[in-house]
This record gives sequence, C-alpha cells and structure tokens, in this order.
Amino acid sequence: PQIAAFNDDLRDGLKGSVFEDEHLGFVNGAKNTEESIKFGIVGAIQHPQVNYDSVNYSEKPWTLEPWQSINYVSCHDNHTLFDKLKISRPDASSMELIAMDKLANAFVLTSQGTPFLHAGSEMLRTKNGEHNTYNLPDSINQLDWNRKNDYHDVFEYYKNLIRLRKAHPAFSMTNAEDVRQHLKFQQDTTGIVSYIINDYANEDHWKNILVIYNANNKKINYKIDETWQVAVNGSTFDLKGLRYCTNMLEVPALSMYIAFQK
Repeated sequence: PQIAAFNDDLRDGLKGSVFEDEHLGFVNGAKNTEESIKFGIVGAIQHPQVNYDSVNYSEKPWTLEPWQSINYVSCHDNHTLFDKLKISRPDASSMELIAMDKLANAFVLTSQGTPFLHAGSEMLRTKNGEHNTYNLPDSINQLDWNRKNDYHDVFEYYKNLIRLRKAHPAFSMTNAEDVRQHLKFQQDTTGIVSYIINDYANEDHWKNILVIYNANNKKINYKIDETWQVAVNGSTFDLKGLRYCTNMLEVPALSMYIAFQK
C-alpha cells in the first residue's frame, strides 16, 4: 500500500513497446490501445469503465490508490520519446512527430497518478537513435541546450502542461474512490479517448472538466450538449476560458483539447 511503480502499460500503450523499434502506440498510429490508455488515465486502479481484458500487459488493477502509478512515456532506459517516434514512424513529417510527442506527455500530465518526465523531453531530446546508452559518451547522452531554442514552442507547451496540472487538483486526485466517483469516460472510438471530471473534484475550482485526446491525423468534430469554456485547444492554452463553445468542439489532429464549466 505504500509502494508506487512505473506504469509500463501506459508507457507502451502511448508509443509502442520499448523492445520493438517499429511497434506503435496510441499517439503514433496503433489500433486497439484505448483500454491501456484509460488504465493509465485512472492511475491503474479498479474503475468500472476500464476493460482489463484489453489492457496490454496487466489483466487487473495493480494500485490501491492512483498516486501509486508513476505515469511516464520515456526515461533514461531505451529510446528517448522523440527517437522512438522517429524510428517507428519514418513516414511521418517533422510537424506530425512533434505533435505526437506533445500529445504523449499531455497524457502523462493530465492523468491521475504521479507524473514523471524524462529530462530533456521538453526540448525533444535525442540520443541519435541509440537505444541503450549506459556505455556511450557524453556526445550521445548529454542535454543539447540548443534544442530548447530550436524547439521553444515544445518547451512552452510542456511548461503550460505543468502549469495546468499545478493549477487544477482534479488531475491528481489522492484516492481511488474519488477517481471512480468523479472521472467518467465518454467517447473512446478509434484514436479518440475522452472523459469528464465532474463536481469540483479534489476541491478544484472548475466544476466540470472535459478532456479529449485525438490521435488521428485529421481534426474531429466532438458533439457536446452544453456550453463549455475552452482551456486548451491544440497548442493554445487559455486557463481563463475566454472562448465559449456549444453544440460542437473542433479538436485538431494529434492533440489534446480541454474545456471546463465553472
């Protein structure tokens, strides 16, 4: 009950197996990975809307409380996130790879549990495609700070994700019962996972929060029944929610969309 563990179900569900270079996950084009993603979103707890038979590795919950799930998509072992995406999707454009990268860690920083970021992922860290670099020189393992300038928009996106999580405790509920009570999955068709966190969860000042992840290579129209304020639309963050939407949300390709109600 006092132990946390790294959530490999979410890691490989998001980007594909770390042991198979060409294996895909949710953000880079795999099919039928939605249940593994949902399992990560709830922090590996028991949740009535997760089909555990379809989770990639675990056949049942393995945490008692959501904080015990350390959510991540890359670490010092194996390829960096950006290298894995490039290797597994050689057909993808640079713009598409960057969008996949941002979407992967958008999951990490909006899921229940304990988020973990690999150093340098906020500037698309690369190890030149090397997989296991424990015995390789600094030229491979070092942080190239020029990339922070080259990919400053990615750095700002990560910065805003962290700001969002810190400002909204609904994304880090402390016990499993709260998650079951407040987090309800909505649509989960191919390439789309969405949920609502309702009723001021974990004393958040937003009453209801709608989160939509679109891993498709095209924008989607997402039907809504009420009026929502837009907080995150692609790479644009507006935590004051100055824009209101009714009837339909247009979710950009390969992106996360968040709206809220006060």
